[in-house]
Amino acid sequence: MTDSPETGLTPERAQRAARALFVLTPFSFVLCWVLAAVQGADTRACLIISTVGMIMCLCAALLFKLRGSKAARDVVWIQMLLAIIVSLVARR
Repeated sequence: MTDSPETGLTPERAQRAARALFVLTPFSFVLCWVLAAVQGADTRACLIISTVGMIMCLCAALLFKLRGSKAARDVVWIQMLLAIIVSLVARR
């Protein structure tokens, strides 16, 4: 098994990363909620921020599961897409 030249991820490392992301998803939701609340965000904003954090974690895990070491580039695109969605929702 060869390493990906861009990321250095082997298929085994990508699968371990996917498992870790699946396990950390609920903690990501709670941590994002707490951090937003500590910074003074209202309940709606806390929910949006924590949901987006959870979705990003699940999407990254799913990508690592499905695409293996090729998924590192896709995570960047998902992050940009979710940033656009959040900025559009926050304007309302």
